[in-house]
Amino acid sequence: MELILMILPLIVILGLLVMKKHMLVAGLAGGAAALIISWILVATGTLETGIKPSDINNFVVNIGVKDMLSKYLAPVIYAAGAVMIARSGSIKALVEAMNRVLKGKMAYLAAAIVLIQAIATYMAGMGAGNTMVIAPLMAAAVGFLPEVVAGMAIATAVGFTTSPASTETAFSATAAGMEVGDFANMMLPFTIVLFLVGAALAFYGVYKKGSMLRAGAEVENEFAQTPTKELWIKVIPTIVFLVLVIVGGKLNALFPIPIFLPFINVLIAAVLCVIFCKVSPNKVSENLIDGSRYILTTLFGVGIFLGFINMIGFLGTFDRLAALVGQAPEWLVTFLAIVLAFIIAIPSGAFAAGVLALILPTLSLIPGLSPLAFGLIAISVGLGTQISPVQINVAALSDGFKVSIFDIIKGNMKFVPIVGGIVAVIGLIVGIL
Repeated sequence: MELILMILPLIVILGLLVMKKHMLVAGLAGGAAALIISWILVATGTLETGIKPSDINNFVVNIGVKDMLSKYLAPVIYAAGAVMIARSGSIKALVEAMNRVLKGKMAYLAAAIVLIQAIATYMAGMGAGNTMVIAPLMAAAVGFLPEVVAGMAIATAVGFTTSPASTETAFSATAAGMEVGDFANMMLPFTIVLFLVGAALAFYGVYKKGSMLRAGAEVENEFAQTPTKELWIKVIPTIVFLVLVIVGGKLNALFPIPIFLPFINVLIAAVLCVIFCKVSPNKVSENLIDGSRYILTTLFGVGIFLGFINMIGFLGTFDRLAALVGQAPEWLVTFLAIVLAFIIAIPSGAFAAGVLALILPTLSLIPGLSPLAFGLIAISVGLGTQISPVQINVAALSDGFKVSIFDIIKGNMKFVPIVGGIVAVIGLIVGIL
């Protein structure tokens, strides 16, 4: 009975999200349920104290909103920079230039962009910032295709859950009792294979359906008559910014002090937009500020939602679910843990590392989980977040492709659970062996 009470707020949230209610409506309903249930659990002796008004304020403001705004500062800066570059015309110029090079073979370009997104995410340890830069490029190249978006989502999820630079990998390695570098190396074969799956999915989508822009591209393309040499000059801000986002951290090792930091990278791109795209400094500045509005608004809303999830965590819901997995036969534990991780990430996937922080401490106490199992669990969490309406990378994809968050989720639902199922089957094999 207690377990049913504990998971009831999650069911409420998930049900309202499926009904396409706003995430804050769903979060508030789930939080209200958690508040009432906390005092019921006090009456039964399960909890020492229930959720008080001061706790609600702490969960929402000091943990939820503060965590989101502080931990995602780099994506905010990169998002603003991406919009600034896009409005300068540099991204459209790159798409036109690549289209001429590939002679219209956009399927290869789509696959290449997914791999760029995957590598960038793996090196940076986070996906949303790279998505804000790369999604508009993909959207301009091939338009909104579910296979393309899902390919990017899968590659991103795998990238930030197995990267040696990510919080998610640090948590997983700790639970597995390994050094982060060794743990990342162990997961690398899975990382590479799933990167290729994402790229292949994007290739297939474009090859099968063609570019969604192809029908009217000739009419709307402002660079159709621009000489190729001039196009590549306008492309310089995009190329430089993309390189700095992907390998800026590595380049810093060549200097006595770090130079290529997020804001410096954006500042360099701004100067290049003025020089090579002939955009006035005033307009570049205006574009930079406007570019931050969407992601800041999203982070604020997601932070509030995460506060309500923390209220559910207060009940011990996630600990109890993780412990329940441990009661299964040893050969089945890994499979069930992967499935549980995927499911929990859907309503609470605003911050993947937060989901892992909720479930890994309990899972690490369960016999039968190998180090590889923790890596697969982390990947499963990452995949689950890509069909979560409160995930910042999903919001970044929504903004980049100019469609609603639920359009992104609807497309991802066709492919992401299949990949999640494959990961679960691998977990089953690992458990049996």
